[in-house]
Amino acid sequence: MITLEEIFDQAKKDTRSAKLINNGYQSVSLYDVKIIKDDYTHKVEILNTSKRYYEPVTPYDLETFETYGWRCGVYAVTLSNYYRKLDDIETKIRAEVNGKNSEKLVRELKTKRITFMSQYTQLNKQLNDSKKNTDNI
Repeated sequence: MITLEEIFDQAKKDTRSAKLINNGYQSVSLYDVKIIKDDYTHKVEILNTSKRYYEPVTPYDLETFETYGWRCGVYAVTLSNYYRKLDDIETKIRAEVNGKNSEKLVRELKTKRITFMSQYTQLNKQLNDSKKNTDNI
């Protein structure tokens, strides 16, 4: 198991992450995840940023971070968010086809779905590659 402190250190070293050092805390962000460390208490918290209010990651996602590290955890949380968004788009498409039947809106939703599916597939491949690299260490 990897500690939250070690995950924070991995995040700081990640060249693709955005870092912010402020009065009293440090944070690192990548995709839909932000990890924060309080400089005074040394408390580390991992947040899902895709929702209206930042929320702590789920216990399941936290386990992924503790097992595979920063990058795999980020990919897993972001994939979960993409899956939720894809499900929302599918629901909207069904409602539109069965209801008002606005062809323009259906086309826009289908285009959005294709974009998210492409991002989902690419990120899923990166997650699998990262897990393979972690397993080889």
